[in-house]
Amino acid sequence: NVERCLQELGYALVPTKGTSMWPLLWEGKSLVQLTAREGRPIKAGDVVLYRAEDGKLILHRVVQVLQEDMYLLCGDHQWRPEEQVSDGQILAVAHQFIRNGHCVDDRTWWYGLYKILWNRNMTVRRICLGILRLTGLEKRSLQL
Repeated sequence: NVERCLQELGYALVPTKGTSMWPLLWEGKSLVQLTAREGRPIKAGDVVLYRAEDGKLILHRVVQVLQEDMYLLCGDHQWRPEEQVSDGQILAVAHQFIRNGHCVDDRTWWYGLYKILWNRNMTVRRICLGILRLTGLEKRSLQL
């Protein structure tokens, strides 16, 4: 149980499920190291684990800090930020990703560039996702 690990250990290493964080995270091929929130400030670009209104745990990226305790979130595979999440819903912050056996974090050069291009400009994201869909690369990648 992710929540139990976060409460008792302060961290959890979990596999990803779903495609909402593609192209960064691939279902069944990526792991995420989560650290318990513990009052740490959340900033735009952070990937957070939160409990949705329906009770599901969701991992998405903070696109914008709306207020001190409200955030606008969006999966990397989406181009319309739609989820407003309160401080109380956020359980953990992702600090490291493991993709194909390689660790990725804020010190990884390409991840810093990815966060800037992907997070700060929804138009760039929409164009890139559109090109991937038109060329069929998105479908092939998600089927691997």
